[in-house]
Amino acid sequence: MKETAVTTESLIEIMNHQLDIIDEKDKTIVDLQQKLDYMLRQKYASSSEKFPSNQPSLFEEDSDIETEEESKTETLTYTRKKRGNKNTPPESLPRVRVEHDISDEEKVCECGCGLKRIKEIHSEQYDIVPAEFRVIDNVRFTYVCSCNCGSKPITSPLTPQVLPKTQVTPSFLATIAVEKFEDSMPLDRQVKKYKNRFGVEFTSTTFSNWMIKTSELRLKPLIEKLSAIQMNSGYIHADETTLQVLNEKNKTAKQKSYIWLKASTDKYPIVLMHYSSNRNEKTAEFLFNGFSGYMQTDGYPGYNIVANMEGVAQLGCWAHARRRFADIIKSGASDAKSKTLSKELVALVAKLYVIEKEIKDDPPDKKKQIREKKSVTILKEIEEWCDIHFLNAHAIGGSIARAFTYLKNQFPKLKIYVEDGRLDIDNNMAENHVRPIALGRKNWLFATSTKGATALCNWYSIIETAKANNLDAHAYLKHILTQLPIYEAEGKNIEELLPWNVELS
Repeated sequence: MKETAVTTESLIEIMNHQLDIIDEKDKTIVDLQQKLDYMLRQKYASSSEKFPSNQPSLFEEDSDIETEEESKTETLTYTRKKRGNKNTPPESLPRVRVEHDISDEEKVCECGCGLKRIKEIHSEQYDIVPAEFRVIDNVRFTYVCSCNCGSKPITSPLTPQVLPKTQVTPSFLATIAVEKFEDSMPLDRQVKKYKNRFGVEFTSTTFSNWMIKTSELRLKPLIEKLSAIQMNSGYIHADETTLQVLNEKNKTAKQKSYIWLKASTDKYPIVLMHYSSNRNEKTAEFLFNGFSGYMQTDGYPGYNIVANMEGVAQLGCWAHARRRFADIIKSGASDAKSKTLSKELVALVAKLYVIEKEIKDDPPDKKKQIREKKSVTILKEIEEWCDIHFLNAHAIGGSIARAFTYLKNQFPKLKIYVEDGRLDIDNNMAENHVRPIALGRKNWLFATSTKGATALCNWYSIIETAKANNLDAHAYLKHILTQLPIYEAEGKNIEELLPWNVELS
């Protein structure tokens, strides 16, 4: 009997152990389902962070309480489409006046009197003048003494060129750059366009060399000026995105490299990008060497080395913290308890964003006052909420546990933005400037060499900074590529060519 009892206890112990294993495997399956659901939504679903109509809004609290009568009632609304609601063409566009008049004979009334014009009726149409490909014939003149005294001939000098000894103008370079880096048109596709439409033959290698040489010779000095100003701004947003470089030392073509972005808005908007073969903390340390002030990032730990520098305070990003919970709400693989907790967090964060929306146009000192009065209370509420539900979230495991861990670890950094009215609640500004690279990467796919990757970052830096200062990218590039060789030849200060110092007609 004693032997039987021991066997029974052993069986029970084995069964309990097996049940524990099954529970762990069930959790692993749910976790993998959540990850698969997230990956599929990242690839195929809309990238918008707005919720469908049956999900909580960013700026409204969600309520799960609904009466039986309300659940059966459906209200349909219909908005009549306005007629004739055409977009007004921008005032910045040139206007060509085309008059549609009646003949002189028709301007005589039946009574014999002349008709008098009493008003003009205007209706505007969009028109476009197709691109014109032309050749600039630079003509120089050589002079000699008329009496043949033996003095040397004098030849009129050529205006300093953007790329000496090449057949390209600033306007053409600006067009190639904008079509690739803003319109996401690969160089080989541009080459085909010029051949098919204008009968002019180039190679993508020629275009690539022009981009690299112009970047090194003309853009680099301007970027160095922008970098010096940015490092003294006291507040920089940072982010990174991937880049594939085919020919890179000690790496295969399939291995990832990175573009690091720094953006600032103190006095003047500046957006700078830097190519690196890696994403480690040494690159972050190099990019922020000598910086003091606020640095805003997501939760990537590569910036920790900068955050630990004297005089540097690191801000977190509420958009990233919120996104992890929002993904759980959208996921079809998440359990009901995880979704309930996620809705609660999203609703609390929505209160912070409501305040930010209200004070968006206020001066920094007023922003600080309102945040201290309103936002600090909500931040305390979120922190207490996180502490209360933290263990329950980890008991559930999976995505909700990771979301809570991220929120708790980042919370000291997420609170810092209330200290200064200049600071933002999230790192969306940096993400917005990274987005053109992500879109372009789908078309041009990769950089061939490290020189090409560096040139790519330089061109994006100038274009994004121009756009941030409300300048047309093509017009600005054409202007600086025309003026930079002249400024260099005459020893002038190129600071005059920074976006905020330039007036374009």
